[in-house]
Amino acid sequence: MSSPSHPIVLTSSLNGPVTAFDAVSGVPLCHFSGSRSPYHGLALVGNSFIATSHISAETSSASIHLYNWWSSTALHNFLVPEPVAPLSATLDGLYLFAGGLSGSIHALSVPSGEILASYSAHNKPVSCLKISEDGSLLISGGDDGTISFVPIFQIIEASPDKSSTSLMLQRFVAHDGSVTAIDSIMAQCNSTIISSSLDCTIKIWGLLDGTKLRTVTFPCAIMGIALDQIRKEFFAAGSDGFIYKGSINAESKKHVNQTQEFIRWAQKHDSGIVSLVMVSETNNLVSASEDGKVYIWEIETGWS
Repeated sequence: MSSPSHPIVLTSSLNGPVTAFDAVSGVPLCHFSGSRSPYHGLALVGNSFIATSHISAETSSASIHLYNWWSSTALHNFLVPEPVAPLSATLDGLYLFAGGLSGSIHALSVPSGEILASYSAHNKPVSCLKISEDGSLLISGGDDGTISFVPIFQIIEASPDKSSTSLMLQRFVAHDGSVTAIDSIMAQCNSTIISSSLDCTIKIWGLLDGTKLRTVTFPCAIMGIALDQIRKEFFAAGSDGFIYKGSINAESKKHVNQTQEFIRWAQKHDSGIVSLVMVSETNNLVSASEDGKVYIWEIETGWS
C-alpha cells in the first residue's frame, strides 16, 4: 500500500509488524507493532492514520487498530462485531469501512471508532473493498463471486431501520470464484469497474448496469490489480509469481502482440504475488508476495 502524500510503501502480514519503506530506495523507515493483519487488512486513513484489521491469537477477538505516524504502537483499538479483513477509508480520513466474515460491511467514524452503520453486501465473506476513483461509491467484492456498490453518503446517513437492499445501487454475480481486487475508472459516459478473481480472469464492467464489457483469461488465479496513472493499462498479480500487463481498452494493442491480450514480465517472486500498488509519485509499480519479498518495478520497461 502506498502513501498518498509521500512516496512510502506500507506492508503487513499475519506474522509480522506493519513496516513503512521508502518507495524509491526500499529502505525501511519505521515499524508499527501489535497487529496480525490478514489479506487486504491495511488502509491509509487520510494523511494522519494507518488502520489494520487484527485478530487476537490468544482470544480470537476481532478489532481494528489505528496508528499515527509518530508511534509504533496502536493509538486506538476499535471493537467490531465480527472478524474483519479488507479495509478502505475515505480520502478525508473521516470514515473507515471494514468487510466482515459474514458478508456484512461496517462503517466506522474516525477517530472515535463508532460504528455508524452495518449492512449485508454478500452471502459469503467480504474479500475486497475499494472506494471509487471519484470518492462517491464503496465497491466491494465477495467470496461468493459478487460485486456490490453503494453510495457512501447513503451508508453514512443511513437510519438503523434502513434495509441492505435499499442501500445498494447495484449488486451482480461477477466471477465463478472469490473476487480478489477491484478498481474503477470514472468517466462522464462510460464509467467502468475492473475486477480480478481466483477464477483466473480479469473482467471489465459497466458501472451503472453491471454489463460485462470484456474478459481477460490468465493461466493462474489473479490476486490483485493496479492501473497506471492515465488508467489505460492494467497490471495483474499472478498466483504463479508473475506480473501480467495489458490494455484496458481492447482495441488498443500498445506493447501487446496482436494475438494476445497481455504480456508477462520476467519473474522475480518465488511464490504468488498478493498485492500490486502503483506509486503515483514515481510512476513505479510495487509488488508484494507470499515469499515476504517486495519489488519496485519501472512500468515502461518491466525491470525491477
